Amino acid sequence: MKFETAPDVAEYVKKEIYPDGLEYVPLRENRVIVKVAPGDLTKVAELFVKKFEARLIHATAVDLELKGFEVLHIYDFSKFKDRLVVIVKAIVDKDSPEFPSIANITWQATWAEREMKELLGVKPSGMPDPRHQFLPHEWPNPVESGSIPEGYKFDGSTTAKEMYLPLRMPIEEAYQTLIPIGPYHPGVIEGQIVYVKVEGEQVVAADIKTGFHHRGIMKLIERRGYNKGAFLAERVCGICSAAHGLAYITCTENLYESEVPERALYIRTLLAELNRMHSHLLWVGVVADVIGWKTGFMLTWGLRERVMDIIEAITGNRVNYGIWRMGGVSRDVPQELAEKAKRTVDALREECAKLLLLVADHPVVKSRLIGVGPLTRAQAYDGGAVGPVARASDWKIDVRIDNPPHAIYDPKVISWEVITDDHCDTFGRTLVRVKELLVSCSIVSQCLEYLAKTTGDIRIKPKTVPLGAEAVGLNEAPRGELAYYIRASDKDSSLPHTVRIRTPSYRNNAIIPLMLVGSNLADVPVVMGSTDQCLACTDRLEVIDNRDGGRKILTWDQLVNLSRRASRW
Repeated sequence: MKFETAPDVAEYVKKEIYPDGLEYVPLRENRVIVKVAPGDLTKVAELFVKKFEARLIHATAVDLELKGFEVLHIYDFSKFKDRLVVIVKAIVDKDSPEFPSIANITWQATWAEREMKELLGVKPSGMPDPRHQFLPHEWPNPVESGSIPEGYKFDGSTTAKEMYLPLRMPIEEAYQTLIPIGPYHPGVIEGQIVYVKVEGEQVVAADIKTGFHHRGIMKLIERRGYNKGAFLAERVCGICSAAHGLAYITCTENLYESEVPERALYIRTLLAELNRMHSHLLWVGVVADVIGWKTGFMLTWGLRERVMDIIEAITGNRVNYGIWRMGGVSRDVPQELAEKAKRTVDALREECAKLLLLVADHPVVKSRLIGVGPLTRAQAYDGGAVGPVARASDWKIDVRIDNPPHAIYDPKVISWEVITDDHCDTFGRTLVRVKELLVSCSIVSQCLEYLAKTTGDIRIKPKTVPLGAEAVGLNEAPRGELAYYIRASDKDSSLPHTVRIRTPSYRNNAIIPLMLVGSNLADVPVVMGSTDQCLACTDRLEVIDNRDGGRKILTWDQLVNLSRRASRW
């Protein structure tokens, strides 16, 4: 199967979307680059977001050495034209790398601009939140330095110890919840600190700090090349490994005129949906445990093991599958195995249907999740929520239908539907994930039925990647939209010059403070977990009572017990 590009896509963008660009460059699979002057970035954002209701996928920058910095704003226009993605570019001077911030136009750019400023030293002017994204907020300039610059003087009112707290906030303004993530689970994408401000038992304000598990995987892929990069991409997240593998391969295949055998596309879809099933079952089990519904935990994790057995039988692995290749996959699914796996999946579908009935009507689930962590559709849209978090706020957004990866998701070939819910809370997020289990079971069953009845090639040798090629690859991970941007080297066809990854947790974690406000303290673990964070565990928490300034330390077990006591009726 070849992935087509409309021949008039660049002309369409020039005529129908933005006629004032300096240059229009069509990329493969209906991606279009529009080059503009740096000063026009806000004008473009205003037009795209407010007139066309385009969605900002990501904002990033590329170091072009002597040429300066290239600022990129990547927008989704798939609602206007099939698979259309518009990449707005502007070159800023190396000596004065300033450009106007668009975070005041779309809040979704806030974290991305903080990241650009920190990692590359560019300066989005007018940023509403100019703090560090990965380094401690109090880290001294220059941000590229790994040590305190010579001659740097501390503020006389601040001691060195206070200076390097992970996130320093006055007691009068915020409460501190320290979540040390990193060494416990090497597969997590990012660590974070969440501070909550409470009055009695109610959260009145919250803040979040990420960057405790930044491993530089994007730079590692740039140094190892396209083929080895597939193995690194899987290791961004141990739970969403298949999603990252498929998104990365989709992106690399968009760098050249790719062709993938149909059988390989079915195998990719099969593994992506099995990955979604195991992730959702894991999440439901964790939430069940946190709210004190032990039966739900045992039930879902028992079902998950059966999914993991199928994955292991197909790939030989349980976590990182290692089968993603440019032009296809590295392992076939024998017909006998496909038939056996289909029987297991059909039985799983019946069990998942029973699970849905249990979850939808269980008194503990309803009492602990309904109305908890509210997020309206407008808040989800403005905040850039993705995946089940967005769909549970009645926003029908799914990459598999809007801008599908290189797999089989065409509704004319595979029968499936996008699940939404209008509860706009943690209960809705739970229902969406359980219903998606049934959808994934159906997709997996259809893929296995095809594989059991057919044979064929599983890989076509990839062509050489053109120098300087660019591509965007998208996929619907279990947590939501996953985006990759790759720019090929101008000198070596085997190496990328730039790799950028925007994970779904990057977006959903950013709106956790919004969902926490108004929640009870006992519901904090549930609300935080409702986004299906890429986190291992919350280690310790400090509570500061606004009424008397008193403080106490809660361990994770104590916080969970507090949550469970709230389940008693």
